[in-house]
Amino acid sequence: MTTDLPPHGFSHLQDQPDAQEDVLVVDFDTLSVIDGVVSNVSAWGCRLTSSQIGEVYKSIGIRPNGCSKLTKAHVTSVKGEDAAVLFSKHEEKTLTDKRREKRNNVSIAVKISDLDGITEISGMIVDAGNNGCRITAKGLSALPNEVLLTMKNFDKPVVAEFAWRNDTSAGMRLLWDRTLETSGVEEMGAIG
Repeated sequence: MTTDLPPHGFSHLQDQPDAQEDVLVVDFDTLSVIDGVVSNVSAWGCRLTSSQIGEVYKSIGIRPNGCSKLTKAHVTSVKGEDAAVLFSKHEEKTLTDKRREKRNNVSIAVKISDLDGITEISGMIVDAGNNGCRITAKGLSALPNEVLLTMKNFDKPVVAEFAWRNDTSAGMRLLWDRTLETSGVEEMGAIG
């Protein structure tokens, strides 16, 4: 049912495969701003084309021409100069529900690294719940949106993504259904 779908600023292009529009795109993680073209719009998402597509990561906002608001979206894949994009839905409800999760105060040493294990930062988990945690560490803004959390008493690193962050603390979503293999990274002996 389309009544449950979030409104987006591209309804005038929807279900018209040849229709396209110039847009401004903001990456919420890196704060990069690029010009692009939206096409192949459906109720769920669109194609985003730009010669600068490599400058955006996952969480983006797309501003249609003549619109004062950004449409929240997520990049799901990139090939050449094209990205597949899904419009965010029920974002406010999801954030509110996650904040209601019971959190426990903890003090757990953690290594936070990119998926390739090239950049690694030492930190501390200061509160934790089933689906997320808050960490403190210096230099968190240097990491990509998806990271590995390695803790001494866990057999394997946990894949997580930043819900929010500044340079010294961050809220993390724990992606329990993701493994190193599904993240495109083979087992890594260097992390631990």
